[in-house]
Amino acid sequence: MIDELLATVAGGRHRIALRAEGRLVELFFAGDGAPDALGAIILGRVNAVLPGMEAAFVDIGADRAGFLSLAAPRMDAGEAEGLPGLPPVQEGSEVLVQVTKTAQEGKGAGLTRNVSLAGRYLVLTPTQPRIAISRRIEDEGDRQALADLMAAVARPGEGFILRTAARDAGADALAADAEELRDQWLTVDARRAEASPPQVLHGAARGLAEVLRDHAHDGMRRIVVDSRRAEAEAQAFCDAHIPDLGTRIELWDEPGPMFEALGVADDIAEALDPRVALPCGGSLIIEQTQALTAIDVNTGRNVGRSSHADTVRATNLEAAEEIPRQLRVRGLGGISVIDFIHMEDEADREAVLERLLHGFRADPAFIRATGISELGLVELARRRGDGTLAVRLADADD
Repeated sequence: MIDELLATVAGGRHRIALRAEGRLVELFFAGDGAPDALGAIILGRVNAVLPGMEAAFVDIGADRAGFLSLAAPRMDAGEAEGLPGLPPVQEGSEVLVQVTKTAQEGKGAGLTRNVSLAGRYLVLTPTQPRIAISRRIEDEGDRQALADLMAAVARPGEGFILRTAARDAGADALAADAEELRDQWLTVDARRAEASPPQVLHGAARGLAEVLRDHAHDGMRRIVVDSRRAEAEAQAFCDAHIPDLGTRIELWDEPGPMFEALGVADDIAEALDPRVALPCGGSLIIEQTQALTAIDVNTGRNVGRSSHADTVRATNLEAAEEIPRQLRVRGLGGISVIDFIHMEDEADREAVLERLLHGFRADPAFIRATGISELGLVELARRRGDGTLAVRLADADD
C-alpha cells in the first residue's frame, strides 16, 4: 500500500513520487496542457473514416491525428455497451473525444467517445447513463449499499462509476462529488458550444491535487513537498477530504534536492536499467520491444542451500512479487510475457501465479493475466497510460 507521497519542483514542473515501504511505486509529472495529454477532452474533426478497421483518424490539434476506435465497446467495469444518442462519425464532422492513450512510438493518441470526468469518489460518464461500481469493491453488501446511495444522488439520464474510495464515503460526500462533476461537465458543454475544432475543452493535467485525489488515504505515513505552494495545495486537499492526513504534511527544508536525499533518484535510475537484482541473488531482465515487453527470470547467484526445486521456487516467488512493481514504476503497458524458471510441481506454479496476481491488485492499470503455461510463460495485458518512464523523463527534460 502507498504510504508516502513526495512532490518536488524541478525546472518549473512538479514530479510526484508514490512510495511503499521506502521504494518507488509510480512517478507522475505535472501536465503541461498538451492536446494529447491523458484524459484531455477535445472537440476534434474527423480526418478519415476507415470502415475496414472500424476506426477513424481525428485531428485533435496535436502533431499526429488521434486514433478513434468505432468498434462496439467491450463490457467492462465502468463501461456501458454502445453509445446511445451519439451521432455517427463521418469524414469532416466534429466529434467529442477523450484521450485514453498518449501518443507513443510514432502513433497518435488513442481516443474514445466514452468521455468521463473523475472526482475523488465518482466518475461522471455523460454518454453512459448507468451506475457502475469498481470491481475492487468485492463485498456484495458494500456494493448494494453504494447502489442504494447512488439511487438518491444520480439524476435521470446521468451515469456514474463509483471508485474504490467511495466504499468509505457517506451520502453527503458522494452528493458533493457528483455536484462538482456536474459543474465541470457544464463548463465543458459550454465551451463546446463556442469552440471550433480542434480545441481542448478540458485539459486533464495531472498535478498534485489529482494525484492526491487518486491515491491519498488516511493510512498514509506522510506527504513531503519542497515548496510552499505545494504545501498549501496539499493542505487544502486534506482539509476537504482527509483532515487527519493534513497533520502529516511536511515541508522539505534540508540542503540538497529532496529526490536525491530520500533515494527517489536512485530508484528512478534503477527503473531505467534492464536488469533487476532480486534479494535471493536471482535477477530479472526486462526488455521492451515495439510488440511486447519480455521479462526473463534467472537464478543468477542464487545457488540455494537445499534442492534445485527449492531454489527455483524461491527465485520465482521473489520475481512474482517484484514484477508488478517494475511494470508500474516503468510505466510499461500493452502485452508482457514473463518467462519464469521451469517448475515441475503444480503447487509451486500455483503459488507463483497467486503471488503475481496478488501484486497486481494494487495496480489501477492492471487488466488481466493468463496462467503459467507448460513452458513457464505468463502472458499479461496492462492498460497503457501516459507513456513509459523513460519517455516521460525525456519529455520532462526537453
